[in-house]
Amino acid sequence: MQYYNNILTVEAGWLIEQGLITQNNYRNLTNRGDIQVVRRACRNTPALVAYESLPERFKKLIDAKINVYEAARENLIAQHIVHSVEASAFFEGYMLEGDRHLPVDKRREYYADAIVLDAIGSIITERMGRRHALSHRSSTGNWDELADSAQNLDRSLYPHMLPANPRSLERKYRLYKKEGYASLIHKAYINNSKNAGKVIDDNQVSALVMLMSDPRNLDNAQVARIYNTLAASMKWKKITASTVAVWRTKLDDEIYARRHGAVAYRNAKSMQVKRSAPSYPLYYWTMDGWDVELMYQKTDTDKNGRSITTYHNRPTVVVVLDACCKYPVGYAIGTHETPELIREALRNAAKHTESLFGRMYRTAQLQSDNYAIKSMLPLYRGMADKATPARIKNAKAKIIEPWFKYFNKKYCQMQTNWSGYGVTSRKELQPNSEFLNKFRHSFPDFEGVCAQIVMSVEAERAELHDKYMALWSEMPEGNRFPLSVEQYLLMFGATTDKRHLLQGNGITVTIGGRRHSYDCFNPSFRKHASVRWEVRYDPDDLSRVLAVSEDESLQYELEEKYIQPMALIERKEGDSEQLQRVQRFNSEQERRITDRMSEYTERAAELLSGHGKELDTLQKLLIVDSNGQHKDQRNRERLRDIFVAPDEDILDEY
Repeated sequence: MQYYNNILTVEAGWLIEQGLITQNNYRNLTNRGDIQVVRRACRNTPALVAYESLPERFKKLIDAKINVYEAARENLIAQHIVHSVEASAFFEGYMLEGDRHLPVDKRREYYADAIVLDAIGSIITERMGRRHALSHRSSTGNWDELADSAQNLDRSLYPHMLPANPRSLERKYRLYKKEGYASLIHKAYINNSKNAGKVIDDNQVSALVMLMSDPRNLDNAQVARIYNTLAASMKWKKITASTVAVWRTKLDDEIYARRHGAVAYRNAKSMQVKRSAPSYPLYYWTMDGWDVELMYQKTDTDKNGRSITTYHNRPTVVVVLDACCKYPVGYAIGTHETPELIREALRNAAKHTESLFGRMYRTAQLQSDNYAIKSMLPLYRGMADKATPARIKNAKAKIIEPWFKYFNKKYCQMQTNWSGYGVTSRKELQPNSEFLNKFRHSFPDFEGVCAQIVMSVEAERAELHDKYMALWSEMPEGNRFPLSVEQYLLMFGATTDKRHLLQGNGITVTIGGRRHSYDCFNPSFRKHASVRWEVRYDPDDLSRVLAVSEDESLQYELEEKYIQPMALIERKEGDSEQLQRVQRFNSEQERRITDRMSEYTERAAELLSGHGKELDTLQKLLIVDSNGQHKDQRNRERLRDIFVAPDEDILDEY
């Protein structure tokens, strides 16, 4: 319903859609002139029929559905409303003090005010064109109609707050036409900076900031009291604790670092980097130590010789976590965190990769904290292609911190010796101290609590095993970093208390009360007979060791010597192959020595020939043997004495 040329009209299409009149009836009535068509239909413009021209039977049907006069008053403005991109951009981009925008509800309200006033302007222009202008002397009835129509608009679509009083609406409209969109914004927003009232001067703000940011963390009442003492001497207005609270919220970013420290500011206020987890195993390891929330009992003797048992003791575990699916690839348990415990955790990680993948691997990247970083960095670089220690006190950089919380809740909390969460946790989340005291005698000892941790970590490994192995199978071969036995022993090998010389039977070392002999099939190893070697070994696998010189410039992997039976009747499978291996090595070694000595002899002969020294017949004459060889016979004669043993000629034996 709407007024068209001051005639109350109904859309013809609406009558037909509502079933109030059929299309044939409508056509017959219009053809006979029984109803007045005020506006004929065209593209995007519906036909309008004068309401008063409709037969009474149709009016009754319409009145039963809708109050046409109320609907017409609303539509008087609604049909002229046009959405404005310009108005929307103005209110969305309007900035207040402190880089703030208008509140979203105010932006919607002021935008609705603008488009409704624009619609009123369109109505006024239309009526002026028909000589029904609304001017300063406009009729009260016209503005009454506009005000009534504006108040009947659907507020869910047009949430305007224009005045209901016709005179007030007229004044609002004329101010809007004069000053534009800014006239719709409340002065409280326009003069926002002046509304702070009592603290406006730069000197006042500076004094207030220094008090609010004081590292002693003064409360609002204390700040106000000290500020007012200064204000009295400076002729400033006094403030209240409420004023301080407003300014504290407003300047929180500036005062936070001085109140809580740079580390707290970086963790709470600085922009954080969002990272994605690695796609495959061994791409990224992170490690840290954690005081496990499990208590164990320990008995000590005090200075008076009395035994005292304590029950509050907690072990420390260093965990190496693979970030791809948070798989605990390595761990070690101790009484407290030490470089040795960290080394043991990485050693466990290396050995675990061997049990999973068939050989040991390093990681592409290892993240650690900065504990003992100078002494530990060489180890980290040995276990990773890139070692990247986290920034000091930057807990958010390490995903292992929330993993400890997850592990504590999933496994540790189920134990009767659980000690709770961290000291900063809420009291109601901690275990009942009465319960702990009652059952403290059942707490395990150190070995027992270690068994609890091992069982929990192995359970977590078992749960993630299939997923971890599936990701490994998809991992590009070129991104894998093998860890050789030599590298492993150099970084993690245990050592004996003394250094050892190479003997004829290799290097003999006593480990765990037993003597072990080791040797190396690398020919260059036997050139360093004068070097005193440090032997590094894996207590879990004594089949191979690493011999290292004092400055670590020489490193040789040795294998435990194979024990051959003296009696041939006691020979077993593999004995012959091992014997032949030694014989082949010795033969090759002697051949190399023979060739080198031949070179030395020839060069020496050239030097001595100029001095007239008599040379051996084979040296002077090229006389070949029955096989046509000359050098072999010459060198054999020259070197026979070198390899002749008291009881046998080694050359003849081999």
